[in-house]
Amino acid sequence: MRIGLGLRGTALLLVAAALAGCDSQGGREQPEERAAPTWTGPQIAGPGRVVIARCDRFAAQSPTTPDARVHVVTVTAYSVTDGAEVARQVATLPDGGSSDALCDPTHSWLSAEGERQAFNDDFTLLAGTVPGPGNKGKVATAFSVSGGAPVSAGSGAAPDDRVPVFQSGTSTLWYVTGDRHLTSRDLKHPSAAPTDRGTAPGQSFVLAGDQAWVRTPLEVKPDQAAVAPGGTVAVGGNLLWHRTDPAASFAEQYVEPAVLGPSLNGRTALPGSEAMPVCAARLWFDDRSLLCNARSTLLRVTFAADHSRVEKIEPLLPQEQALIPGAVLSPDGRSLAFLREWAGALDLYRLDLSAGATPVRIASLATDARTGSGGAGGDVRLVAWQ
Repeated sequence: MRIGLGLRGTALLLVAAALAGCDSQGGREQPEERAAPTWTGPQIAGPGRVVIARCDRFAAQSPTTPDARVHVVTVTAYSVTDGAEVARQVATLPDGGSSDALCDPTHSWLSAEGERQAFNDDFTLLAGTVPGPGNKGKVATAFSVSGGAPVSAGSGAAPDDRVPVFQSGTSTLWYVTGDRHLTSRDLKHPSAAPTDRGTAPGQSFVLAGDQAWVRTPLEVKPDQAAVAPGGTVAVGGNLLWHRTDPAASFAEQYVEPAVLGPSLNGRTALPGSEAMPVCAARLWFDDRSLLCNARSTLLRVTFAADHSRVEKIEPLLPQEQALIPGAVLSPDGRSLAFLREWAGALDLYRLDLSAGATPVRIASLATDARTGSGGAGGDVRLVAWQ
């Protein structure tokens, strides 16, 4: 299978170089309502479990269209205590169905929140899109993790929905429409009308709680961004910006960020970060401490209280040849779980954050991909520690 090894060519400056409808929406039709599919099989959600997901692209024959192939998403829960597999669900998506955070090969080195927002609160739904009427545009929807059936369609006759994500801790699906309306729908109540959340300057946003950040750096995909708990600053890849930053001179939907690391392409390095290794933001421990993924190690980056400078950079793992493709924080914030990939083997580890602690292997994970004929194995995503 394939473990993601690099960012898109110019995506994140230094990281790229080193890591290789409702009435107010213009008369938009009301969404098509569909009953939620019946759940079958074991539940992914449960305390003491680590959740891992993978999308194998074009891995299965379409059940409805001859000679067409569809994506297959596998979601597995492992016991964090002994590494035993406790639940597995397979979702075969409909024709043209996709989930960008899991299935788009250009979405690499994502933040933990970006991956978690692909799923609702209890891991029964997966955010994604399906083709619009006549295979034109995209419609925001959610798929049942148990089987892959779509639950709900977002837009009407001329859709172009983007960035479908779940609000953390809920089953409320957010997305932005082709006419740049931020929209949400509570999929626990499929018959409920969508809520207009206002307009955005572009067709992208980052969701933090129920607050939409409608401006990001040009190079940052929404699912690469990690917003600090205080809600004032975010990091995507190695770029830092504030919620109140003005629009960039070249486009209203972008901001000009600071760089974590050496200055590059006219971007200013955040003071104190000039010698910082190339890394991509993963998650925040608290409002001042960021976990950054530096390909083969994990770094804790500590900022000043106002995020005006970096005060400390410390490795949490020894530098080695293995790839560390993802990490998540325990519910109590005292430990990390992370993936380690080396020589074709993929292992799940736990690291207590106390002084002097060393990583402990929890499990060796199967690396078989459902590639089939013409399929492509997908990146493994470490989504959550419940």
